[in-house]
Amino acid sequence: MFLLALQDETLVGTIVAGYDGHRGWLYSAAVLADHRGRGIGTALVKEAESRLRALGCVKINLQVRRLNSGAAAFYEKLGYRPEDRISMGKRLDGHG
Repeated sequence: MFLLALQDETLVGTIVAGYDGHRGWLYSAAVLADHRGRGIGTALVKEAESRLRALGCVKINLQVRRLNSGAAAFYEKLGYRPEDRISMGKRLDGHG
């Protein structure tokens, strides 16, 4: 799912959500810096949650970079909590 927040005809926020039949994921939530604090990000997350719930999703995961304390605080206000997991990845371009 690709959800957009528009003000007039200007794109001010986005979120990507997915569901694989097992759990949902939120990706790439973003709001223009000068539009933050107006509830746009919260509205995007809540709409994504609603749409995932309608698909039968009962758990949503997301990842936040360790140093992005602002994003972590945002999601914690919406009820998300750190979980005891190891995030693993693999670069396919040979870097890192």
